[in-house]
Amino acid sequence: MAVIDSRSVDHSFKYQIAKEPGGEGILKCFSCGACTARCPEMEVNNEWNPRVIIRKALLGLKDEVLSSEFFWVCSAHYRCLEKCPQKVNVKEVMNAVRNTRLYEEQAEDATQTKPQKGLDFQFKYHIVDTPEGKNLYECFSCGTCTAGCPERELDPLYSPRRVIKNVLVGRKDAVFSNKFVEICSSHHRCLTQCPQGVEIPKLMNAIRNIAIREGYQRKSPS
Repeated sequence: MAVIDSRSVDHSFKYQIAKEPGGEGILKCFSCGACTARCPEMEVNNEWNPRVIIRKALLGLKDEVLSSEFFWVCSAHYRCLEKCPQKVNVKEVMNAVRNTRLYEEQAEDATQTKPQKGLDFQFKYHIVDTPEGKNLYECFSCGTCTAGCPERELDPLYSPRRVIKNVLVGRKDAVFSNKFVEICSSHHRCLTQCPQGVEIPKLMNAIRNIAIREGYQRKSPS
């Protein structure tokens, strides 16, 4: 277990989050882990852990929290809220963390010291602006599409849910380089099972079209 350097701790960070609309719940969390046990994001990446993020925020580890991807990908399924004994709305808390991060970026922009993160936060908006990608935001990452996807039988990395989460977090290169975007077929099994009616094949078409317009070429394996 890593030792926490007290010089890197910001004891006011949790209060900064609590002041944001929906962020007040962070002060009620006692780290029981019920949220993490119910979180579908953990199935995509075990580092996307709501309990760890909230715990780090409470300890004042501001830099570690604001460098996490989890508060970008946290979705509105509310399975965590259903099980939380303190009724902490993790999604709202993550929204508050995200707002705090955006305020930090605005301050960095003003001083021209913003570092390059390698993420394209405008990517999802470009997709939503297309007729085929307009229902991107209706996805709440339940994983039904991936569970019923025949391409998944070819390779476990062929996951529509994984592609959508990477879109939302701004990992454009990871999305364009994922072969699933190209091989997604129009069987519509995902559409018939999706509780939100998200049309995955159309979303993949939107991504392909954007990749073509931007001149993306997949790198040949070395």
